[in-house]
Amino acid sequence: MNVLGSVVGVVRLTVFLLHVLIGLLLTFLFFRFMRWGLRQNFIRGWSRILLRVLGVRVNVARAPVQLPMRGLLVSNHSSWLDIFVTNAIQPTRFIAKSEIKKWPLLGALVSSAGTLYVERGNRHMISKTNKEISQAASNGELIGLYAEGTTTDGTYVLPFKSNLFQPAIESALHIYPVGVSYSKDGRHSQVASYAGDTSLLGSFWLLASNIGLTANVHFCPIIPAAQYTQRQELAKATQEAVARALGQDVMSAETYEQMQRGV
Repeated sequence: MNVLGSVVGVVRLTVFLLHVLIGLLLTFLFFRFMRWGLRQNFIRGWSRILLRVLGVRVNVARAPVQLPMRGLLVSNHSSWLDIFVTNAIQPTRFIAKSEIKKWPLLGALVSSAGTLYVERGNRHMISKTNKEISQAASNGELIGLYAEGTTTDGTYVLPFKSNLFQPAIESALHIYPVGVSYSKDGRHSQVASYAGDTSLLGSFWLLASNIGLTANVHFCPIIPAAQYTQRQELAKATQEAVARALGQDVMSAETYEQMQRGV
């Protein structure tokens, strides 16, 4: 890495930490007194500043026909940055794996912003999360879901898990498929990828020390969940919409498991 990249990285990480601490302080002090609309404005503004601090430009490659207001926003997932990229455009109450609560600083921040947590593989906890999704949607909130269940390197889409689509069918919610990808100098970049053996600190540094990264956001046509009776069919339709928007293939679960084992 060149000297310029190292200097930029140090400056960005310092400002990034200050920005996160300020966000934590403000959410702890004021969020419980704010209605969801005001929280959305705060989250949008804070996320936009964070992206500027990290030098990440946002390009909405396909603008939404209408801004989502209630339902499930479902996206592919390659980076911890995804949540802030989405929130910079449309603030969303995300569902995340329970391990994120233990992340230093960021875990506390996303928790204070109202993140819903799920323990994958725990049927009882998934049922509890589904009830929370239904309740939040009935209150007019938009719920964000990373249906692949893990992060990828951003070059493919994994099959979407269907368990958390059930509330959409039961409550006839709208599904808002969104594809997020990253590029540098007009080419796909894995700089923001948080997958494999990458550590959180290593990911922070790689992202902060790079210059010229763009987050590309593709909003797909809305999918009315009322058209489906099976959550598996709804999850597949959403997965295919995101894959088409990104121009990527859907990797089978079997191929992904083999790749993880190094076969």
